[in-house]
Amino acid sequence: MEDNAPLVPEGAQVIEVRTAAIPHVVPTLRTIVADIAMRQDFDLDAVEDLRMAVDEACSLLLPASSDGKLTCVFSWNGPRIEVSVSVFSNTPDHEDDTGLSWQLLTALATSAQRTVTPEDGRYLSRVDLVRESQAADS
Repeated sequence: MEDNAPLVPEGAQVIEVRTAAIPHVVPTLRTIVADIAMRQDFDLDAVEDLRMAVDEACSLLLPASSDGKLTCVFSWNGPRIEVSVSVFSNTPDHEDDTGLSWQLLTALATSAQRTVTPEDGRYLSRVDLVRESQAADS
């Protein structure tokens, strides 16, 4: 089994979903992150921001999937939720990080990073998101 999951912080709870890289699964991933955020007492605006951020991350990566698979890892510990969405692609190319989708994604998350890493003749393309609850700031 291929291991393209990110490192998870010590003590964090984790849900990993490996699925087909098709648009029909995105609503399920959005629902998972919203449920996690609600259980962690994120406010409603932050819950909706996370839903949209997962949607944008998937939209950026779905077209690049060369094997038809997508991995999404949700990890959380207290007021911090991390989401990593990844696919394997045949080329290291990806959309411009100055495009509208990327700008929206970075506005919705506390932090966002996109990486492309060579791996066994293919490329692991990953978007990592972090969203911290406003309660963490007070």
